[in-house]
Amino acid sequence: MSFRLKTIFGIALIEFIVMAVLILMNQLNFGGTASAQLFNRAETTARLFSTMVSDAVISTDLATLDSMVASTLSNDELIYLRVLGPGNTVMASGGDAGALAEPFAEDADFDAALGDHRVDVSHSIEIAGQDFGSIELGVSTAQVEADIASAVRWNAIGAALGILLVAGFGYLLGSILTRQLSILRDGAIALEGGNLDMRVPVKGRDELAQTALCFNRMAEALSTDRAALVERQATLIEKRDRVEEIVYCMGRIADKQPVHAIPSLKRGDEIGDMARATHVFQNVMDEVVRVRNEQDRLIKAFDRLNEEVVIFGVDGRMLFSNRAFQRANMGIIEAVGDDLTGAAFLSTGIEIGEFPDLAEGAIGPDFEALSRMFAGEGGVCEVSRKGGRHVMMQGTRVEGIGTIVTASDVTELRDSQAQLIHASKLATLGEMAAGMAHELNQPLGVIRMAAANCQRRMARNRAEPDYINDKFDRIIGQTERAAQIIDHMRIFGRKDEDRSARFDLVRAAQDAIAMMRAQLSGSALSIEENIDCSAAMAVGPRVMFEQVLVNLIANARDAIIAQAGDDDDPSGVIDLRIHKAPDGTQCILEVCDTGGGIPEQLMDRLYEPFFTTKEPGKGTGLGLSISYSVIVQMGGTIEVENTDVGARFRLILPLENSEHLAS
Repeated sequence: MSFRLKTIFGIALIEFIVMAVLILMNQLNFGGTASAQLFNRAETTARLFSTMVSDAVISTDLATLDSMVASTLSNDELIYLRVLGPGNTVMASGGDAGALAEPFAEDADFDAALGDHRVDVSHSIEIAGQDFGSIELGVSTAQVEADIASAVRWNAIGAALGILLVAGFGYLLGSILTRQLSILRDGAIALEGGNLDMRVPVKGRDELAQTALCFNRMAEALSTDRAALVERQATLIEKRDRVEEIVYCMGRIADKQPVHAIPSLKRGDEIGDMARATHVFQNVMDEVVRVRNEQDRLIKAFDRLNEEVVIFGVDGRMLFSNRAFQRANMGIIEAVGDDLTGAAFLSTGIEIGEFPDLAEGAIGPDFEALSRMFAGEGGVCEVSRKGGRHVMMQGTRVEGIGTIVTASDVTELRDSQAQLIHASKLATLGEMAAGMAHELNQPLGVIRMAAANCQRRMARNRAEPDYINDKFDRIIGQTERAAQIIDHMRIFGRKDEDRSARFDLVRAAQDAIAMMRAQLSGSALSIEENIDCSAAMAVGPRVMFEQVLVNLIANARDAIIAQAGDDDDPSGVIDLRIHKAPDGTQCILEVCDTGGGIPEQLMDRLYEPFFTTKEPGKGTGLGLSISYSVIVQMGGTIEVENTDVGARFRLILPLENSEHLAS
């Protein structure tokens, strides 16, 4: 007879029995679950409360601790709560006075708590592995004990009914069915009690055997699932702890507090990603602090400078200016207002007279250079400012930032330079005195001879009008020649006040050569001219430029004389060449001599002030230094090299524009 037929006969009775068995299992499970939940709830409450009060314990905030203890004791299950600090000192407590007075003894499980009807648990207060105290609390077991007692009573009643029914109907179902069901019941009870390794024997091939087999499979699945849940729970708890540590570190970084090490950096999961992101955040915050400190130091350094510094962004607006710039340009800044740009600075400065040598819309090198500078192209330019000041301005373009403009007051430098140049010119005039005397003696001798001849003719009554007029014309011509020499010496000797005048380089060079020829008159030294252009218009101080050529020619003369040694009348050639650059934008002037050249070890020191190779008393060492300064001020360059017979100085100067240079 199959198990199905057996079940048909007794299904009604067996169903009742099965229900009784299930009720019994639930009741038994309820007791264990309720006690375990109470015990876990007590431990969780202690752990959470230790986390809540950790900051207050560290800061010894007793008022906060008392408030938190009182708030937590509002839970009816809590009998008492005590907070212990370092050295087990009581920092805060509350609840039942009798329980607080008793010595604390932590319960290992729920059964241990039945003696005093409360669960006593504790939890340490730890931060970053350091112990700062502990939490002690007691949770009442009265409700759980009452619930368990009630469940026991009902389970007993159910069990009794089940036993009576099983006993009554077991006789009818047979010993085989009863035995197999008993085995399944025992397995179910063991499974309900937590023994997931329990397996029931499988005998026969009927439905009960198949049920037993399914039971074993179910127990296997439950065992596997519980192991997975336990492992997952442990993993989640561990991740939660790691996340709390990382969040704590992130909070300290955000508050700009030091964090010595960030945990879990080497993990390969999302916790590791979070830790590495926190590490990046720490580096970014450290870099922000470093950059901010560097910026503050840089601003303070700029403010200490006497040099004016202003930074215009890529959009032309002012990003920064130091105190020197603000003091020097207060009028422009107040006139423009908050929206200060490079173009507004220049136009407003011209409008209110801060740049007296410029006019709005003027076409000139200074205006064009300043316009390019404040438009973000950079460059160097010397300009005059209100009050007679001279300022050297330089713009430097920085990619991604804008243009940095600096300005230095060179008024005293230019005044000192002018005085040095004037002194050098007077010294040159003194050196030329003997040559000028010889040059003036020639027209005076012609005048004397013409006048004497006229007197003799008149004494003999042979003074024909044509003869007398011819002599007078000669006297007038020689007088004009002497006057020209004297006038040019007077012009050369005066101070040069016009630093931005337009003049002809060729004419200025010819005038300088004329003066030096007069000094070399009567010697075996000669000056040759090789000029390939009739005019070359430049902008700058003409007299200073003439002084540069006079200095170069005088140095060439001294080099030739020094090379000759004891020769009383040395011979040599000084060659002055002038030609234009292929593109017509520059004029190149070369002064060549046959003086043997310059020692290579002295090349780097030629333009140093007061450096000279001449004997004491024969040179100041200022000639080439002044010459270099004048040429650079005119926007040009000066170069020197040795040739086979001497030295060659090359001056390269920009022309005002190409149409002013005629071939």
